[in-house]
Amino acid sequence: MAPNRSKARTQQPQPPPDLSSYTIDVPADMNATGVTPRSNEELNLSVIRRHYPEVTAVHYVVSYAALYVYALDPPGWERTGTEGSLFVCQLAPSPQGVERFSVIMLNRKGLENFTMEIKSPDGIEFGEFVMMQSDQNQVYGLWIMNDPPPSSTANARAELQDRLQELAERAQKSREAAEQMQGNRPSSYEQMENSIPMGRQLSLRELFGQPRQDASSYNSDAHTAAQVASHNHLPMLPHTQPNVQTDVLSQLFMKAKQDYNGLG
Repeated sequence: MAPNRSKARTQQPQPPPDLSSYTIDVPADMNATGVTPRSNEELNLSVIRRHYPEVTAVHYVVSYAALYVYALDPPGWERTGTEGSLFVCQLAPSPQGVERFSVIMLNRKGLENFTMEIKSPDGIEFGEFVMMQSDQNQVYGLWIMNDPPPSSTANARAELQDRLQELAERAQKSREAAEQMQGNRPSSYEQMENSIPMGRQLSLRELFGQPRQDASSYNSDAHTAAQVASHNHLPMLPHTQPNVQTDVLSQLFMKAKQDYNGLG
């Protein structure tokens, strides 16, 4: 529905939102003050460490992303209300020396941020969303602002996919090397699967049944994205309606739910 312009004219102007926690402008006269200007990487690290001190480096930044969650009852993507700048970060290593990485979204719409550790390529899939699976078998979808060229965000999704794939492989190899040094102990994923009383955790590839796409082959054209969303009955973003069901994904998730509960 279009906004009521007559009412809009009578409202008092609202102050702009305080985004100081997410964007930092370097003063033009910084050199004149004798302060050495910091790089964008240093500024980003300073911002994210205010919230998460264990972050040691920032590998990639997406200016705007929105978080969705896949619900099983009823099946479909639901927007969580969490959106803002997305940081792909390196964390302090584990006590065993395992490399650790994480995705962190600083929420501009509320106080609750989103963070998830990147542990294995099996927990990440790419498509209309960048899909990530948590240890609790919850599937999250990251919608990435990806405007057509010559926008600065034109390659954001492809670059994010490349970086997530790279870091997920590094994390997995580092964990496997540490486990081998400790006497071939069961991996964390094997321990988690053994602790599930009914069935086992299904990977994103098993849930969605789709091959991984190369980032270089992903077409960021808005019209193509609209055709893909229409074909798969997925909501267009960010103007999507929650609880929109998808035929293929619904069947896959219902089948996965039945298998998980021992009903399949």
